[in-house]
Amino acid sequence: MQQIPLSPDLTSSAWFADDRWSDLVGFIFFSALAVWTVAEVPTLSVWLLPTFAHELFSAIAFVIRDRARATAPSLTARATAYGGTLVIVAFVHVSRLWRPEWLSRTTSVEAATVGTILWLVGSLVVVVSIWWLRHAFSIEPEARRIVTSGPYRFARHPIYSGYALQYIGLSLNYPTAALALVMVAWVCFTLARIRFEERVLSQAFPEYIDYKQTVGALGPRLLPVQH
Repeated sequence: MQQIPLSPDLTSSAWFADDRWSDLVGFIFFSALAVWTVAEVPTLSVWLLPTFAHELFSAIAFVIRDRARATAPSLTARATAYGGTLVIVAFVHVSRLWRPEWLSRTTSVEAATVGTILWLVGSLVVVVSIWWLRHAFSIEPEARRIVTSGPYRFARHPIYSGYALQYIGLSLNYPTAALALVMVAWVCFTLARIRFEERVLSQAFPEYIDYKQTVGALGPRLLPVQH
């Protein structure tokens, strides 16, 4: 496995200050998104509750999470993390404001129904997984603790599995070429993100390597992996 440079000794006061600063920024950002969700739709419907919970739980996680034991400080690692987090969200808001044709709704009732169901299921998977991960949650590739219970018994990255269901549902509702291109970008960001995250976790927690042998990245592993 390729080695990547990890963060310096986390007992240093300077690193602690940086860590707390990033927690504050993350809390403010996701709190603002939660408020924006309510402001956009004052009568918050049941359809938007998972989105609101996602943003609220993410904000809370930044406050209660453990301090990082290791991180991948490269610009590439950070860029893939933030790109994967924001590319779909940014596309949706840009489309709503300036290019509505990029989100032209399907005329197929069946596709819209299946897409909506996938969106809701994926949203619930994301919300549950974020809350289960809350003490180890981060946007950038960082190692805080290993979580192997709850949804993490079935997938090493159930949050990304939930996002995949959401975005497939979104694509069924809005089958445009522009959204398809952004989906390809999200897949590329996510695959790179998984690679960076697992390198950091494997180096900080050697037992994570055994966990990888028994649990698939995005779902249950069907075949055993030979060491």
